[in-house]
Amino acid sequence: MTRNCNTRNYSIDRSVFGGEIDIEDFNTTLPSKNRIHNQVDALNLKTKLVEENNKRKEHEMLKNMTLEELREMKLISNTNGRPVDGLTDEKWQREFQIRKLFVSPYKEPKRQMGGKYSRDVIKWDEEKDGIYHGMTHWQRYCQYINSILSSIRSGQIDYCYYIYQIIDLLKFHYDTLQTKYCDGYWEVWLK
Repeated sequence: MTRNCNTRNYSIDRSVFGGEIDIEDFNTTLPSKNRIHNQVDALNLKTKLVEENNKRKEHEMLKNMTLEELREMKLISNTNGRPVDGLTDEKWQREFQIRKLFVSPYKEPKRQMGGKYSRDVIKWDEEKDGIYHGMTHWQRYCQYINSILSSIRSGQIDYCYYIYQIIDLLKFHYDTLQTKYCDGYWEVWLK
């Protein structure tokens, strides 16, 4: 409502109402997709709220447990390495959601895995240990994770063979990383 104080004229500004009203909006004999959709949402609202509340309680319960307790309850596998026998994609998706609760994503956006020991040359005593040429295991691992990050950021699907690799990828893309277990390895991509 607009008001002009000097002339004391009042007028209603109808431009704030959203959308165009059509005569068919009031027709109750023909089905309206919007009306049907809203009614279905209204009927399902209570069950949806109960499900979300239960899911929230379950997440809180799982967060308060330790990894050892979750392993004893067989909610997650006993290892961070290779997959256990009998693992299916359905079981993995459940475990993946639980493992996400224990991963802390990087606070600042990081583009690649690295650090002090991923680039530095390790001091090597040539007299005692001989001559060493090549990368360390950590440098190779950082290079592998960075290669996967590069692939999935470009929209491709890449592969992981150990659970700890997926956990390291989650630190970079906590909300967008998708996985699928495929009989001994995982496909990873970003949504």
